[in-house]
Amino acid sequence: MRKLNYFITALTITAMIAAGCSVQSGGTKSTTDIVTEAVDTELSGTSSVEKSTEEVSSLPTSLNTTSEVVIDTEFTARDLEVGYEESTAVFIALKDNATEIVGDGATVSDNSITISNEGTYVLSGTLSDGQIIVDVSDTKKIQLVLDNVTINSSLSAPLYIKSADKVFITLKEGSENILTDGTEYVQTDDNNVDGVIFSKADVTFNGSGTINITGNYKHGIVSKDDIVITGGTYNITAVKDAINGKDAVKIMDGIFNLSADTGNGIQSKNGDNTTKGYVYIAGGEINVIKCQEGIEGTVIIVEDGTINIIAADDGMNAASGSSDEATEKGTTTNRTNRLGQEGSNASAPAGGAPDGTAPGNGGGARENPSNFSGGFGGGMDEVDTNCYILITGGTITIDASGDGIDSNGNLYITGGILYIYGPTSNGDGALDYNGTADISGGTVLVAGSAGMAQGFSDTSTQYSLLYNLTSVSTAGTEINLTDAAGAIVASYTPVKEYQSIVISTPELTKDSTYTLTSGEQTAEITLTSVVTSNGQHRMGGSLGNRTAR
Repeated sequence: MRKLNYFITALTITAMIAAGCSVQSGGTKSTTDIVTEAVDTELSGTSSVEKSTEEVSSLPTSLNTTSEVVIDTEFTARDLEVGYEESTAVFIALKDNATEIVGDGATVSDNSITISNEGTYVLSGTLSDGQIIVDVSDTKKIQLVLDNVTINSSLSAPLYIKSADKVFITLKEGSENILTDGTEYVQTDDNNVDGVIFSKADVTFNGSGTINITGNYKHGIVSKDDIVITGGTYNITAVKDAINGKDAVKIMDGIFNLSADTGNGIQSKNGDNTTKGYVYIAGGEINVIKCQEGIEGTVIIVEDGTINIIAADDGMNAASGSSDEATEKGTTTNRTNRLGQEGSNASAPAGGAPDGTAPGNGGGARENPSNFSGGFGGGMDEVDTNCYILITGGTITIDASGDGIDSNGNLYITGGILYIYGPTSNGDGALDYNGTADISGGTVLVAGSAGMAQGFSDTSTQYSLLYNLTSVSTAGTEINLTDAAGAIVASYTPVKEYQSIVISTPELTKDSTYTLTSGEQTAEITLTSVVTSNGQHRMGGSLGNRTAR
């Protein structure tokens, strides 16, 4: 898996801690199975089968047991297969008004090629204004091999999968394929075609070639069923979503450079079926360099891979609703509720308050900056029990102007490394969740604004701290957390100004004292509780203030 080093370098990341374990799984699993196994493995290093009933019953899965979303973590052998039999394949050489077809199953009319029989089709050549249409029965499978194809379509999708059981799009090794569209579409049937690659069927992308997609109308890749990607390089620029799968988006491997002007990098939401609408990432390198929200789904699971997101709004957002919605009503409502419930937090000053009150702590004098007490319990927002975010591995870096991670349900972290930079506004938070945020493994390093800052829930099993500084630290000011012996536990350099810090690593231990330094600001912090905080954290799913244990 290749790395885009320029992105990491630009974020000036220095990690001084070890990553948590990654969990590998397969098959179709329920929500409870996924969360239980992930947390189970991280807590003990064993499978859930080897653990006692008493241990399993203590896992933080109570809210997720009501989620109806069914996660399929399997990638089939056919999803991975990139080969084909040349003797039976149909070869289509694209050329304006002179396309040649060798074999049966496809016809050409002007610059429109229609594939109507099951089989493998190898495409090459150029259409300056044309279209490939797949129209077979919903029991038939098609393989399209793209071998240096360039297709522009001024009035519709260059590749339109109108009907099929499943279509496999193979990017031939060494090939570079280019698909572009116009700024307006003319609809020719009952389907609302709105993407450069538009599919009414399940679609799998594989191979080791490259595809460059420019969506001038709306989306880059759209499927009204599942999108599965097991390899290849994807450079996608779109007006709205770069990748949009209504039922699911599943990524096993590949390199993704995604830019969505007014939409999301990757989205899967289904307003018609509450059991669908999830994003599952098992590997690959994903760079969302421009978007409103980086990854959005009813459920988001990250098991492995390298993910870098720069978002105008949320980095990751778990929310129910329609895949076609341009904005997330839940996010707006949640933000409004949180602003209303804690006026003192919402209006927290950008710098230290002149009367000595602690920003993000609901007012009141703070005699000692290391004297922690539990803040407000995380919000009065309605919990959407169908939503959750689960991170079990990988390295994720989020630069967000809105919430870094926003779950309308729960957040679970059992492994991996997560960096969040931003927001800078006090109306957003680096961590935003409506249920609980449980961490049992991995490393989380956060630097954002203090006004709506949340830490982890005290139902967590790994220790964490949330500390709101008395004044804003400028971008590039290094954060260091050292233990009593002076050894560095965590060190990172945020690329944005910040006033709130959240740190959780496996090295943190109960009753140990640490020194937190940000520029000239220093605090000694004793971890008297699994969550030590002078800001917000949720008390085991309930609301209220209480002194840290």
